[in-house]
Amino acid sequence: MNFLEKDLEQIIYESDRELLEKKGLYIGGKLLRQVRIGNYGVADLVSVSRDVEVNYNCTRLIPYLEITVYELKKDKIGISAFLQALGYVKGISDYFERRNINRNVRYNIVLIGSSLDTNSSYAYLSDFVCSDRLSLVNYVYSYDINGIKFKSKEGYSLKDKGF
Repeated sequence: MNFLEKDLEQIIYESDRELLEKKGLYIGGKLLRQVRIGNYGVADLVSVSRDVEVNYNCTRLIPYLEITVYELKKDKIGISAFLQALGYVKGISDYFERRNINRNVRYNIVLIGSSLDTNSSYAYLSDFVCSDRLSLVNYVYSYDINGIKFKSKEGYSLKDKGF
């Protein structure tokens, strides 16, 4: 059986969220599929949720909107998948800015593929892309007779660091 990107998308979109979490992938908020983001392209999956945070002196709650762009690859995830998802985030940001709703919006990029590109410096990126406005998480999936499983990939370092 040839496992395709659209199969991965269908499994994630149609699966029970609790079951997905048990398999290693948490998705919060309303999940949308094949989202056209103007001329920026079509995102595989996008989730939208609302949350609140306490301000710095704990006097009030500040609401924010959290947008997560999921870019799915049947094979290896690397810099091109990241840049593709970053383009979608930029498009969503521009859309909100045009409508004056760009305050208190946080963006997440979640890349999911069968492996992580460890032959380039991309593998280090998720350790450093985490701010108040944008975060990056990589997952690799495995699919076998027992179903699909997801594993977060972070903290990658060379085995032979040379020092």
